Amino acid sequence: MRNMVRYEMPIRVVPVRPVTGLTGGVVQAERADLAYLMMASVRPDRRSERREQGSLRPRERRLLFPHGETPAKQGDHLYMPDDHRVWRCMQRREYPEHIELEAEVEG
Repeated sequence: MRNMVRYEMPIRVVPVRPVTGLTGGVVQAERADLAYLMMASVRPDRRSERREQGSLRPRERRLLFPHGETPAKQGDHLYMPDDHRVWRCMQRREYPEHIELEAEVEG
């Protein structure tokens, strides 16, 4: 796979882990103390240009190609530079030559 340096940007990854409250309830919460930066090439996902079956509006998606190994996994929050929105890692695909993360706007 070609190295896509042109679309490279730093991505802040904040892991999301289950937290148990005093009453026994479980909620997904960001762990800011475990946050880290990774460099990745970010490309728009062509599937987000069309509506999916049964959807009221198209979701904005991005495909991320991290440079090197990353511990990012499904459910983690991603923050991109110059973008105030929270992105959620929807899927992680591992191939022999690269890793691909599919991100979608949270909420």
